[in-house]
Amino acid sequence: MNSSCNCSIDDFKRSVFPTVYLLIFILGISGHFVSIWVFFSMWKRKRSLTSVNLFMVNLLVSDLMQVCSLPFRASYYLSHSHWPFGTVACRLIGYIFYLNMYGSIYFLVALNIMRYLALVQPYRFMRLQNCCSGPLVCFLIWLFVALASSPLLLTGSKGGAEKCLELVTSNTTVIGNLMLINNASLTVGFLVPLALILWCSTFVILRLLKPAPSRHTVKTSRKKACALVIISMGFFLICFLPYHIMRTLFLYVEWNVAARKGLENSCDFIQGVRKASVLTLCLCTANSCLDPILFFFVGENFRTFFAKLLKRTKSQPDDKKRNQQRAELQVLPSF
Repeated sequence: MNSSCNCSIDDFKRSVFPTVYLLIFILGISGHFVSIWVFFSMWKRKRSLTSVNLFMVNLLVSDLMQVCSLPFRASYYLSHSHWPFGTVACRLIGYIFYLNMYGSIYFLVALNIMRYLALVQPYRFMRLQNCCSGPLVCFLIWLFVALASSPLLLTGSKGGAEKCLELVTSNTTVIGNLMLINNASLTVGFLVPLALILWCSTFVILRLLKPAPSRHTVKTSRKKACALVIISMGFFLICFLPYHIMRTLFLYVEWNVAARKGLENSCDFIQGVRKASVLTLCLCTANSCLDPILFFFVGENFRTFFAKLLKRTKSQPDDKKRNQQRAELQVLPSF
């Protein structure tokens, strides 16, 4: 995130990035190890996965790719911005970041569409759960995201073999090309998925807010289902919205600095934008360790199977617990 301007934030990056990346790595590896164990156990028992669980598994794989790349990112900043792994690895690490981010976004879109269908069109939901559309959708998402992110393999760091993960060019043409790529990815990779998720979430919440039977278990389940929709939407907005806003502003500022449009003397403003970009990048990266939380709280089958594996269900066999679980399944079919 350097340019011709001397308002460097290298010390800030070296103090923030390694700590955040290593923390996300530890939390992500732990959470995803448990998730892999549960999904593998489910597959071993049933020899198949529903479309929704298949989306979750692909979301897990996408997150794992990002989590496993974080130690390399942390080592770069711990080594005072020295990249010893070569140009190809540098481009690949950057590519994995965008592959994970937009892959996660589109798999979250798929999960939200399935949740919408589960409430509004349950028969279509059941057909999609049991047919072969899941693998095809996953393949198309991976193909689309991989191809759409491929230009980033050709726009790596320009600061030499020992520099990586930062913009180190004063060439307005290069930054201009990055701005065009940013505008396209902002629209297709974030704004369109955001509109779809908002549309699905709104219909789900409206459906859940309709008058329900007076039974306490049903009302409690509807409140929990609404809370889960809001939490999942909150994760999406907190992780991805600030990053896309600041990335757009950051590129605009760097282009003006490189073109000497008058911002070169506004060091406080430039440093503020660069530091905000660092913080929002950390928030975006944190998404890779938050998804297991959604797996646990949103996935009814996930929670039930996880409880059985830990033999906790035996300690709570009472009718009240069974009635509550049954009510939850009626309100929001199992994920």
